[in-house]
Amino acid sequence: MDAIIIEGLKVDTVIGCFVWERQIVQPLMLDMTINTCLNKVARSDALVDTLNYAQICEIAAQTIQQSQPKMLEHAAHLVIEQLFVTFEAIESIVITIRKPAIIAQAQAVGIRLERYRHDIRPRTGE
Repeated sequence: MDAIIIEGLKVDTVIGCFVWERQIVQPLMLDMTINTCLNKVARSDALVDTLNYAQICEIAAQTIQQSQPKMLEHAAHLVIEQLFVTFEAIESIVITIRKPAIIAQAQAVGIRLERYRHDIRPRTGE
């Protein structure tokens, strides 16, 4: 399967469960593997025939920054949901979100979610 890979996207945001975390901005590091067919762009060499990497990064960052989630898992879910809504050509997404230097003994802690388009149900009248 073809994929667009984005590694090390830094997103500064409010995230966390504890009161002190809700009062500061912390860095997150995102890695995304976005599975989509790249045949058309491979032949045409035209931006209009693929997903715009900069737009993907912008959507991911804005989604997390605006929602200010408590949990990394929720942040990842929101990004996946927004990318599926924005780009119909996405078949599946693997997203890893790391929170660096939050635990003294670890370089980073994080989570990884993998979702397929059929896993995400559109929101109805929330």
